[in-house]
Order: sequence, then structure tokens, then C-alpha cells
Amino acid sequence: MLRRSEANAAAFDMLELHCAHGYLLASFISPLTNRRTDAYGGSLANRLRFPLEVFEALRAAWPAHKPMSVRISATDWAEGGITGDDAVAIARAFAEAGADLVDVSTGQTVRDAQPVYGRMFQTPFSDQVRNEARVATMCVGTSQPPIRSTPFSPRAAPIWWRSAAHIWSIHLSR
Repeated sequence: MLRRSEANAAAFDMLELHCAHGYLLASFISPLTNRRTDAYGGSLANRLRFPLEVFEALRAAWPAHKPMSVRISATDWAEGGITGDDAVAIARAFAEAGADLVDVSTGQTVRDAQPVYGRMFQTPFSDQVRNEARVATMCVGTSQPPIRSTPFSPRAAPIWWRSAAHIWSIHLSR
């Protein structure tokens, strides 16, 4: 178990728990991948049980004065999967467990997903989560150059991570 002293000694300013894109914790959350019939399957509250247990253990070990975020998939892009309304409930549950920020992403959960890609295509999901769950959000996703010609509202995602843009041009930070 990670101890608070070890977490603080790592000298990171923030910690993010990844609960998106079909990885282990995301596979509990999505009804498309969670077929369990016990206390960890069925309703959204049950599907959130294990990811919240992991989050709460990390929150207890992570220094209280440092922020912690959680990345979620706001939609599975497939029928019967996570919807925007589900994402709001998921974000609320993590905020109640102590998340300071929700990193809103989408998809990559099942092979037959039908994503609708485009420039900053995930910001509407971030906007819905921020406004309806009343939590701070961060948004990631496609930001193909030239990024400066793209209208962007900081209201949709107050923090927008541009790592992909830096792959194409390190000069975007200047």
C-alpha cells in the first residue's frame, strides 16, 4: 500500500487515476464490458463500486493538499454503453469521493464503437460534466494543427491538455 510519505516524496503535484478507454477500472464502469452479476455489476452504482474503492484508497494515501483527478470515458460510442448522463453521475460519484478534477475523454471501450471524431470533439462532453455535475473538468483529444485557428471556449473545458499538439510542433507552447 502506498503511504502518504511515499506519495509526497515522489514530488508530483497531481495524481490521476485512469478509469477510461476500456482499461481495468473502466471495464467495471461500462455496461458493455461489465457482465458481472454480483455486487460489482448491474447498476451504475454497483459498476462504480470497485473503481471508487481504488480511488478512495489512493485519495487516503495521496497528500490531502495535492489535487487528484480521475479520467473517465464520457461515452462508449456504442449502443447500450456509457452516455453523457451516465458520465455526469460517474463524475459526481468521484467528486463525492474526493476527486478535485475530472479528465473527460471518450471511447476506446469496445471494437464496434462508432466514434464521431473531429477537432476538439470531446469538449461537449466535458462541458456537460462540468455544468451538470458541478465539478472541474479537463479535456483531452484531437487538436490537429493549426491549433491557433481553432475557436475554443475555455468554458467548455477550463483545462485542455494539448500533448498531441506538441508531438506535431514543440513551438505551440511559446
